[in-house]
This record gives sequence, structure tokens and C-alpha cells, in this order.
Amino acid sequence: MKTKDIKVRLNDHVDVVSFRDGTFTVKKSYYWGATKDGSNLADKVKALIPEATILDYGNHYHGFVGGAKSGSPQDSYWWVKFKA
Repeated sequence: MKTKDIKVRLNDHVDVVSFRDGTFTVKKSYYWGATKDGSNLADKVKALIPEATILDYGNHYHGFVGGAKSGSPQDSYWWVKFKA
């Protein structure tokens, strides 16, 4: 699978899709959700891409920074690493 295919399948469910060393990483920014562990996004990835093998997932929390780019270190987001 290519990054473009992943973007098409996950469509509006993620903000950032990247690929490195055979592993895809997707990120979904949030404003409210600091108590969630990222499993909600992992479940969404598995539902939309059944052949995906979830490697890891998590929650990157950062205090509010106005104008932070989605998926940047100054943003809060859930992330999922998987192979497809």
C-alpha cells in the first residue's frame, strides 16, 4: 500500500499520514481528549484498513498553542503506527 491509498481510506479520520522504514504513522489532532490513550484511533484504523497490523498507538499531549500545525510537537494528537 502507498501513502496515497492510506489517505484515501482514512479520508477525514486523520490529519497527518506519514511513511518511514516500512511503517505508516497517522495522527489525529484534538482539543478535548487528553484522557484517551489513542486506542480509539487504532480501532478506527483497523476498521477501515482490516489488513493493517497495529504496531503501537498513543496520545501526545501538549498545552494549547494557538496556530500549532496539526501533528507538530506543539499540537495535541492521538497517533497510530502500523504496517499495511
